[in-house]
This record gives sequence, C-alpha cells and structure tokens, in this order.
Amino acid sequence: MKEHWAGHWSPLLDMPNRLISPDTLLRKRRGNSFEMATLLASMLIGAGHPALVVSGVAREEVVVNDQIGVSYPFPILEVETEDTSPPVEKPGQKYKLRGLPDLESHLEEEMAEVHRRKAEEEKRIEEELMRKQMEDLELLAVDRYHYRRSHAWVVIINNAPWSVKPRINYTDVNGDVVETAPTGVFIEPSTGFICETGCKQYILVDSIWNEHNYYVNKQKYQRVGEIRWDLRDTNDWEHMLPGEPPEMRTYKVASDENIAGEDHDINDEKHLDAIFTWVNRLHIGLADYEQRFPNSEKTVQYKGAIHERYAPYSQRDGKVMQLTIFNDDDCTDPRVRYEYFENRFDLMRYLKYTYAINKYEEIFGKGRNDSLKSIEYFSDPTLERKMCFYSSSRMDSLEFLSVKPGVTILHYKGRCDKCWYKEFEFNITGSVLKKVTEKFHRRSAYDVGTSDIATRIFLFQLNKIILKFHYTFGALTASTVEFTKPPRPDYGKELIYDEKLTKIYKANPLDPTRTNLELYRLLREQLQSEDQIRKQFEKMQEDILNIFDLRKSEKAEPKLKFRIFDPLRNGAARAIRMMQFAEEEELKREIASKPADFLAPYLVPYKHQEKMTSDQALYAYNACLNDLKSRFVSLLNNLQRNYEDLTSESKSLNRFLNKFENQFDNYDYKRLVQQSKELELNKRMVQQRLTLTHEESQKKYEEVKSALLRDPRLNIKKNDGQNSDESK
Repeated sequence: MKEHWAGHWSPLLDMPNRLISPDTLLRKRRGNSFEMATLLASMLIGAGHPALVVSGVAREEVVVNDQIGVSYPFPILEVETEDTSPPVEKPGQKYKLRGLPDLESHLEEEMAEVHRRKAEEEKRIEEELMRKQMEDLELLAVDRYHYRRSHAWVVIINNAPWSVKPRINYTDVNGDVVETAPTGVFIEPSTGFICETGCKQYILVDSIWNEHNYYVNKQKYQRVGEIRWDLRDTNDWEHMLPGEPPEMRTYKVASDENIAGEDHDINDEKHLDAIFTWVNRLHIGLADYEQRFPNSEKTVQYKGAIHERYAPYSQRDGKVMQLTIFNDDDCTDPRVRYEYFENRFDLMRYLKYTYAINKYEEIFGKGRNDSLKSIEYFSDPTLERKMCFYSSSRMDSLEFLSVKPGVTILHYKGRCDKCWYKEFEFNITGSVLKKVTEKFHRRSAYDVGTSDIATRIFLFQLNKIILKFHYTFGALTASTVEFTKPPRPDYGKELIYDEKLTKIYKANPLDPTRTNLELYRLLREQLQSEDQIRKQFEKMQEDILNIFDLRKSEKAEPKLKFRIFDPLRNGAARAIRMMQFAEEEELKREIASKPADFLAPYLVPYKHQEKMTSDQALYAYNACLNDLKSRFVSLLNNLQRNYEDLTSESKSLNRFLNKFENQFDNYDYKRLVQQSKELELNKRMVQQRLTLTHEESQKKYEEVKSALLRDPRLNIKKNDGQNSDESK
C-alpha cells in the first residue's frame, strides 16, 4: 500500500460526516484518514489478514502527516563495491618468544575502572528517572485540541480466533498447551509504517470495526499499549451488532440449561444487521499501479532528509527514487544525494553524489558491452577515477581499473596466467611508457615447465627487466633475476645472449642453478611479453577514453528501454518490429538465393544513366578485374611470406639443436624436436594452401571475366575485352 499507492492527505479535527467508498478513493487519490484506513483494511482482509479499522485520537504530527521531526525510517540502499585486493597470507609462526613479565602496578587503572563503572551506574539511574518523568509528561495534554484530533488507522490482531492463519500456542508451567492471547500491530495508512501497540503516536482507541461487527472499547487505560485485544471478551469490547460468527464472541453460561436457548437469546437481542457491501470490487490496473503517486511523484521531508519517489517512465532519465541527506535538520545544507534508476538503456541502477568533495559513484547492472560494474570519479578530471568490471564476462578478466595522472592500475581475477595486478607508469601526455609492474599468484604444483614469477618489472628508460620469484620452501628471501636488455637483432637474425648483462640472486643456495640456455629462453619470453604489454597499453588507453566518452553521451542523452511484451508501451511497437523483422528475413533469403554480383559496386557512379557509354563500360570492366586480381595477389603474397617465415624459423631451430645438442636434458630435447616437427607440418600445410589458392584464383578470375563479358549492363564485345586485356 505504502510503496505502490499514495494519495493526498486531508487531516481531520472532528469525526467525518461521510466516507467515500474504497473504489472511489482509488480513483480520486484524495481522502482523509478514515477513508484510507478503510481501503487499507479492505486490501489486508482480502489478502487473508485479520485487519480492523481503528477510530481514535492521535498526536498532531500523525494527524497532519508531518514527518519533519522523524528521522529517515528506511535503510539506505547503498551499494558497496567489492574489495579487489588479494587476501594477505599471514605466515605461520612455529616459534614465538615469551613476553616479558609485567612489573608495573595497575592500581591506578583499577581504581579508575571502578570510578568509571560507578559513574555509568549513576548515569543509568538518572536516565531511568528522566524516562519515567517523560512518560508521565506524555500523558498530559499539550494543547486544547490534544484529545480532539480524530484519526483512523489499521490494526492487525495476531492469533485472532476468526483468522485463517495458524494458531499460536505455548506450554505453561503445568505442561498444558495454552492458546496465546491475541496481540495487535498498528499500521499507519498515511505512511504505511508498522509499529507495536505501545507506540506513543496514538493517544486513545474509541472503537474498531471490520466486515463482521463494530466494537466499542470499554477498557480503562492510561496508554494505548495497555489495551487487551481479545475481542471475544465482552467485558473489554462491546459488540454492537449481534448475530456475528460464533468464533467472534465468548458466551459465558452458568449451566448446561442455557446452552439450548442460546440462539433464541441472540435473536431476541438482535435489532440491527450489518449492511451488505455496495461498492465495486477493488481492482488496481497496470497503468494505475505504475503511476502509483498523484502526478506520478511524491516528496516527503524528514528530519535531515528529503525522500522523493517517482513512477516508472515518468522521468526522462528513468529515476524512480532520490534521497538527499543534509547536515542539518532543516534540510538546507546537503551532504549526500542517492539516486536510483530503472529501465535505463545503459543499465545504470544507482548514483551517489557527495557534495563536500564533488564525488560521483555509479553502479550498473549486468549486460553492458564493456561489462562495466561501477565507476567513481570527481568533478575535477585530474583526480583519481576508479572503475570495476564484471570479470566473468570480459575476455581479459579485468575486475578493477584505477586511472591517475601518469599511473594506471589494473586488477584481474581468474586469469590462466595467474596475473592479478598491473601498474603502468607513463608521462602526463600518455605517449611514453616509463615502467610496468606485474604481480602473479603462486602457480600450482601441476603447472610443469613454468616459472613461478611473483613480480615482474619492466624499466623502459633503463632497458631492464627485473623478475622476483615466489618464496621457496625454507627460504627467508625471494630469488631475483635482473636482465639488461641486449640490442635487438636485425630481421631474420637470432637474439644474442650475454651472461654479463644478467644479475642473479638465489635465496636458497641448494636450489639448482639456471643454465645459460634457460636464462636465454626466459629472456626471450620476457621480451615477447614486453611487446605485448606495449600493445596492451595503447589499447587500454583507447578503451578508457571510449568508456568516458560513452558515459558522457549516455548522461547527456539518457535512453529508456521497456519489455517486449509491455502492453502499455510496446503493443503497437512490437507489431511494427515483427513486421520489419519479417521483411528483413525475406530480403536476406532473396539475397542469398541470387549469385554474387561483382559488378554492382562499380556501377554506382552511373546509376542515374539509362545506358553506359563504351568507355564507361570498359572502365568498369577493367576496374572490377584489376581489384579482383589485386585481392588474389595480396592473398598469395601473404601466404608466401608466411611460408618463408616458417622456413626461416625451422632452419634456425635446427641449427640451434645441432649446436647445443649435448647441453639438453631428455625433456627439453624431446620438446624442441616436437616443436621442429610442428614447424615442418605447418610449413607443408601453408605450401599446400599456397598451391591450391594459386590454382583456384586463376579459375575464379576466368569465370568472373567471362561473366562480365556476358553481362548485358556493360554490353562489351568480346574483341574489346581481349584488346583491353592485351593493353594491360
């Protein structure tokens, strides 16, 4: 009720003369507390709850629906981003030093603790006395209208005898199963807030009613929380309309003789029936349900907060709720603004803006092309910007990205190369890369033949590569290898390794020493990784700029989306889309059934002419054949270049095997031999493809040539085509 429907509130000072029906109230969306309580009770009764309308007296702020003195009652739906830092492994301590004995006196601390406890006890007693005095003052009238402000609300009686809900019982001290006494729970119709019957916002309860009867309160009490809610007890509640269901009243009889005449006594007492329903059945349509509030929006001011709610699709940017928290209770100095969105095309769900530091935090749902999960940024573009991604839907498994002037930090999750951290340092313009730091998780014992690198640092200005490995068993420090990059060889030549340019530190002297071959292979892997990092850096800079440009356009021109089967907005649109889809499918089938038209792109400049001249036809004929020939030549050149590269690499590997054959162990030698066989196989496959492509290209060229000569759009004679080929 509170979330999906709200109307204008009309406070009362006296009892109303008439009440409109709940169906009329739904249409008008304006009414007093009695009309709204009747509507709420009707809906709760229809849902199976034992609800009744309460007529009584409430405090002024409740009657006029004034929430300025009430703190914001709802929990703030603040979306927290996940912590992307890896768990810190705490090394176990097998041996621990015993602490020194405490030789200082703690008498002063103990005395201070005694005095602190005594002060706390005195403070608690004073607060208890103050609370009792406040409770006594609450019973006094605050003004002349204190007991005259009529109000209506709803009560749900738990464990009511006529309820369809399961009964609640308990076992007493004698072991007997006893039915729990009925208790009440209040619901304020103007706000939808639920409170216990002991809440202080209600002063008196005069009467209650439902579809069965009208009950008048006969109890003596000082506070509403002292009222008993067992409606069967006629000493507490007067039943105004006899003839109700038997479970609604407890009849006290002195002997079995009165039981037989019970029905007769009730009929004699009966003088008025409850009127039958005269209103239409309550129904809230889809359009009314979505509109929810009058004029599709509602604003409530609380103590230090303003809560604004909007109907779906009523705002241009898809906003459905906005909460502004202020530093003062008068709502003049804003501190934080929360905005919640739905049905946005960019899948933005949440926005948090902090006024003091001009900071924005945006949260997105799953389904974006860039897999963006959240973004944090400031109004000043020179400050740090953070982005989180859904790593499971990205090819690079990127989870977190931080952008600062000159520094970019990336976190990954679940990569097969165990890399979880990368840091790029560059100049302010972003054109020169200075330093790259990579961190890796420890590899498992099943990863055979891989280097267990913990940290890898590329120093581009110093031409160095520093590798730091994970701690080995029993080592106090980590092993490191520092490469000074040698000059790059010319194309087709091998890299020359110089052991003087390598610095090695072994944390454990018992670890095997790496051979020059292993160091050479390790250096080659790092140089290849360095080339990949340079390309990744360029692509990363471009992707970051694209994301910020896209967000700028999405905020400037927000777009909303809706479901395909939305009957309010998408009935006619879906029919049009289905028709367009059928036309597109028919066009695709028609295009697929026709042969490829090679000449169509070359006839576009002459589409406005009825007939082409012989020079124009000859020019289109030659251009089509020349482009086809260029395509085939380019394809053959690429295959030839690939074949030559494989041949050169195979020869280089064979020379390397022949030169260092005696320095390999069995595992490395077999692996290199297998690599040589794979190169030969790839070379034969490329050679075969080169031969087949050459033969097929000649056939295809002749087929297209003959088709162009027969094409009526060109109307080229065979002799003209032969003369054109001879001239070329």
